[in-house]
Amino acid sequence: MPKQVTIQDVAREAGTSVSTVSRVLTGSARVSKAKRVAVEEAIARLGFRPSHVARSLRTHATFSVGLLVNDITNPFFSALARGAEEEAIRRGYSMMLCNTDNDPDRELQYLRMVRDKRVDGIIFGPTGANGAQIAQIVGSIPLVMIDRRIDEVPAAAVVADNEGGAYRAACALIQRGYHRLGIVAWLPPMETLAHRVTGIHRALSGHDIPIESAPIIRVSRIEPKEVRRVVREWLTERLEAGDAPSALFALNNQLGLGTLRALRDLGLKIPDEMGLMVFDDLEFFEVTLPPISAVAMPARQMGQRAMRHLLDRLEKPGEHLHEVTVLPTEVRIRQSI
Repeated sequence: MPKQVTIQDVAREAGTSVSTVSRVLTGSARVSKAKRVAVEEAIARLGFRPSHVARSLRTHATFSVGLLVNDITNPFFSALARGAEEEAIRRGYSMMLCNTDNDPDRELQYLRMVRDKRVDGIIFGPTGANGAQIAQIVGSIPLVMIDRRIDEVPAAAVVADNEGGAYRAACALIQRGYHRLGIVAWLPPMETLAHRVTGIHRALSGHDIPIESAPIIRVSRIEPKEVRRVVREWLTERLEAGDAPSALFALNNQLGLGTLRALRDLGLKIPDEMGLMVFDDLEFFEVTLPPISAVAMPARQMGQRAMRHLLDRLEKPGEHLHEVTVLPTEVRIRQSI
């Protein structure tokens, strides 16, 4: 059985002290570039793997983090979780993934659970319903919000440019002659959807189109079947009254799937009889007939950036406590408009 390489072996191989090797392993800046390179090369030659048990005993850290997402069945959150996990593994951390299913009670349950597991930090997209309770549960554990924010909890955040993406998408619709929009939204309103509505309204105002010409179709549950039913009934009434919009703008991919099915139920041809734009692209939207125009969100990059931000904060306490990072979105014009 081969002998396990120790930190002392690395120090002898690199010609440095054990404390220097330790500082390199923990990412300390108090190491010269030459010594850091020597240690890293010695680690590679010897195949040294640091013991997380020993590190935990020495630093009182668990080298684990919690990630709470709103709906793991949504490809957006799956990609987000993958990006976060990749960064965690790269930095030597394990990640505990929790699916809140947009349930406020489950959100609090998972927050208590990851706290009790003594994770070093938490990343989560809030449901928006718990506010001050979150701060009480989390306490002093470093926290980064992702995709959504809530005012009651002061924390760093990584979000997408929701307003800007919706503004550019709405401008694309207007420039193609769609001046009467129906906005498919989910209630209760969330910060992300509110910003998307703001972006659409800004585009309408910028083109001298009354905001009243873009009514909101309010869906109480985000399941595609429920969205399909609500949109179909709403459109049927508008079509019978001769007051139907020229295009629909669904504010997330689940709303988009239900809206697409409703349009097909009614036999409306896309884009000839009704245009369609969706916020948050899916691969499915690219291959359906016709391909659906959508705003793409950088889900994987959001996960990576949030995890990087959290781990940097763990290694450098006190820095960038409330920093908000906004990542760009991309409008992908296809054949639905």
